[in-house]
Amino acid sequence: MAMKTLDEETLMTLAEEFPETSRDAWMSAVDTVLKGASFDKVLTRQTYEGLTLQPIYTGEDVPAGRTAPTPGGDRTETGWDVRQMQAHGDPAEVAKTAKQDLERGATSVLLRIDRPGVDGVVIGSVDDLDKALAGIHLNMAPVALDAGAYAPAVSAMLEELWARRGCDAGEVSGSFRVDPLGTLAREGWLPKTAEDALAEMVEIAKRMAASHPKVRSVAVDTAPYYEAGANEVQDLAFAMATGIAYLRALTAAGLDVASAAKQIEFTFALGVDVFQGIAKLRAARRLWARVLEASGADPAAAPMSLHVVTAERAIAGRDVWVNMLRATVSTFAAGVGGADSLTVLPYDHAVGLPDGFARRIARNTQIILMEESGLHRVTDPAGGSWYVEHLSDEYAVRAWDILQSIEADGGMVAALASGRVASMVADGWAERERNLARRKDEVTGVSTFPNLSEETAAGVVCDRDPLRAALGQGALPDRAKVGVEMAPLARHTLGEGFEALRAASDAALEKSGARPRIFQLNLGTPADYTARGTFAQNYFAAGGIESVPAETGGNDAGAAFKKSGCRFAVLCSSDKIYGDAAVETAAALKKSGAERILLAGRPGENEEAWRAAGIDGFIYVGDQTLATLRELAAGLGVIEQ
Repeated sequence: MAMKTLDEETLMTLAEEFPETSRDAWMSAVDTVLKGASFDKVLTRQTYEGLTLQPIYTGEDVPAGRTAPTPGGDRTETGWDVRQMQAHGDPAEVAKTAKQDLERGATSVLLRIDRPGVDGVVIGSVDDLDKALAGIHLNMAPVALDAGAYAPAVSAMLEELWARRGCDAGEVSGSFRVDPLGTLAREGWLPKTAEDALAEMVEIAKRMAASHPKVRSVAVDTAPYYEAGANEVQDLAFAMATGIAYLRALTAAGLDVASAAKQIEFTFALGVDVFQGIAKLRAARRLWARVLEASGADPAAAPMSLHVVTAERAIAGRDVWVNMLRATVSTFAAGVGGADSLTVLPYDHAVGLPDGFARRIARNTQIILMEESGLHRVTDPAGGSWYVEHLSDEYAVRAWDILQSIEADGGMVAALASGRVASMVADGWAERERNLARRKDEVTGVSTFPNLSEETAAGVVCDRDPLRAALGQGALPDRAKVGVEMAPLARHTLGEGFEALRAASDAALEKSGARPRIFQLNLGTPADYTARGTFAQNYFAAGGIESVPAETGGNDAGAAFKKSGCRFAVLCSSDKIYGDAAVETAAALKKSGAERILLAGRPGENEEAWRAAGIDGFIYVGDQTLATLRELAAGLGVIEQ
């Protein structure tokens, strides 16, 4: 029997049968469910940008004409550029892995060039670059550079290599990524003054605009600010301020606004909040379109070139497999947000160079989203979502306010020189750090669900020293000859505080054969202690401290503690059992030599009495977890006080 399809008239009739709803009606229903509880406390969430996220959004939340421009450009036919990073020190090894990656799904090559403070492929001449790109058809495969202060020198090498191989200047494509302000922020130095570095950037851009129409020479890379702790709005503001500085320099040298804009590629790092990532990219396109309009250009004539990299600050060095999930979230956000190219850092990026499997997963995360999910075939998947539209609008408006303030104070060069940028991102990181330390912001596998028995991942090892020694003096700038210098922005990862304790624990294990330990006394029945006992084990494991559990009553607690060989103890049970036995048990432990006793749970009105009995502190959800773990590690001699 053939299935009937519903015609449009029938569908409209069905839709009309549902009653119209309103925000007031929804709020009334919510109030009934909350039963007097605070709406803001229960259902809203504060962001690091100062936004209050509501549980529901409607068209009323986005003013007319304030939606972001449609992201995505012309990706719907080919998908975004899968730009895979190559960072092995040996050029010959880079050629091998780059060719493999291109054969198996990558569409361009990103060369991270070795330089002071950044490990990458060791390049000192055109011959070295030729060796790194051996077997790669440069007419077909775009090449992007991550060279920092070396970018002008290495881009000249790449230009010469194209000519050496007989490539058509009109057909080769790539990105030199000359970014003097971003380099100064990340690496803290330039071989020339800021003014001379900008002039050098301009000359490269003018030459490329005249001879290599498919090559972008300039980058606006905000990853240094994001890794230092910038929030999404600050990230956008710094991007626009830097883009304006470069646009001014390029147009002052004779390029029209559209031609100048076509030389610039923006790079944003995305974290693990999918909606914030989507909104940031959509807001970036809107902001840059506004900048071009204000500069007298048609944004459609020079659409933003948008490159995305998965954020290094979100990558953990523990339980590295979880990084696959983080990368998937970031990749999805990049795809929906309209990235033109994307670099997914391998899941083991934090522990060394990736092997073939890690590189494959980084590629396939993108390929699956394109080829199996068809993500690139929809121009703007998030368009029409009132939440995303509202968030995009808020990001754009707030970033524009910061941008205007930076411009009023002299622009991005002045903001870097004065320390304003460093101060802003440091303040942002301080707030985030406090939440990470309390585990309000969780890092799976690090601050939550840690595994002390995991085998520590180890990436591919590369000894770069012989390669560096062989370079000698040549075409690259001399680090000793500095044109401008400043303190580079700090680089953070979300799990760094806990990972430092884990590393100290590993060192203790290697040195003594045992990790730092704490005696865990489970009181009562499993029903009484299992919840808090499990919480305590994970709590201490996050700091590299191994729990030694024992089930015993108050009478033999002291003997069990002595037998354990531990110096510290924690009590785990229910509130009822605590009320009956906490004081007696604590006294027994103290008598048996316990130097520090903790209790799992909030003390409430019992705190004074329990402390008087010898309980030194309490562990619970939302406490100062990292501070407590550091104190314990110091007391156990694992770290310095």
